Amino acid sequence: MKLDSNLTLLAQIASVDIFLYSKNNVESTASEKVSDLKRFITEALNSKIKVNELLIINKNNFYITSFMIQDTKILIVPHLNTTNAFDTTNLIGFGQKISETASLIYQLLTQSPAPTWNYHFKNIYAPQTLNFFSKQQIEKLVCNEQEILIAISELNETRFKRALKRPTYSSYMGAIFEKNNYERGMKDVLIHFITLLFYVCLQKNELALNLALKVQDDLLGKIEFRTSFKPFASTLHQLAMECFVTLKNVRHITNLPLAEKCVLYIKSNIYKKISLVDIAQYVGYSPSTVSHTFKKEFKVSIRTYINSQKITTAKHMLATKVLRPSEISNLLSFSNPSYFNHVFKKEVGVTPSVYRKQIIQANRLQHVK
Repeated sequence: MKLDSNLTLLAQIASVDIFLYSKNNVESTASEKVSDLKRFITEALNSKIKVNELLIINKNNFYITSFMIQDTKILIVPHLNTTNAFDTTNLIGFGQKISETASLIYQLLTQSPAPTWNYHFKNIYAPQTLNFFSKQQIEKLVCNEQEILIAISELNETRFKRALKRPTYSSYMGAIFEKNNYERGMKDVLIHFITLLFYVCLQKNELALNLALKVQDDLLGKIEFRTSFKPFASTLHQLAMECFVTLKNVRHITNLPLAEKCVLYIKSNIYKKISLVDIAQYVGYSPSTVSHTFKKEFKVSIRTYINSQKITTAKHMLATKVLRPSEISNLLSFSNPSYFNHVFKKEVGVTPSVYRKQIIQANRLQHVK
């Protein structure tokens, strides 16, 4: 019985860590230290569990769930940033959530249907180890965070930078997770904060939605794959400023005329294979509208312009001896070297190889002079 990619994916989706304990082996999806939970996990491991039983252990409203499959004990440990409080007003909903997660793990491990679970609760009473701010202090932090949201909704850089210098609820929560070495907690605070910045800005500004969502995905992806967030305060500040600059750039692009948006996309993606459909999706217009508007503005077809920009880039590359023409063709995403040679000769008048020789010869003559 082993962990696989499906269980790892389930753990990520459910925001939990899964532990498999057998007599001679321990496996886990945990990607961060869980040493502070050692006593809690030990309590779960030492508890006897009956067949088809879900043991739910509560310590200060944080819950670990455990069950048996043959001689292997499975532990489900929620990430410490996850809201785990036991809701006494929704016992059915709580039970269903626990049962569904355990059942999915059971099915993935055994390839057979999960049993009907019997629940057993166990409480561990221990003093709280974290000293939280008072209600008034929290309200002040929230108020400071609201200032950041107002500033980004206006895309007011001076106000945004000033607001970022104040302590906020997000920086407070991140500092708690940092103090306790919980990387996943810091990561989720940042994801929530950056998502909120994008949401507020999109609500108050007319931005190209597809472009704004793309840059949001890029920034959130950068956070998700980052392994350390220390020091948290400077990480939050850096990502917040990157978010602000990105959104300001999106607003600038949104206000550009259609033809200039096309030019920007082409130059920004010069090493990719660019199609009219790609550009149309980027600017949010139909391919026919894009084609017509572009030709009216620049007096050439969009395909001719793309090739011209690629050949200009190729000429810069050919001025050095680093890459062969075939490698340049591949780097600029031409379909094959022959087509690259054809387009280059049509644009420049000679083949890439001849052009390189001419440049080298011209440089030598200039050197002699």
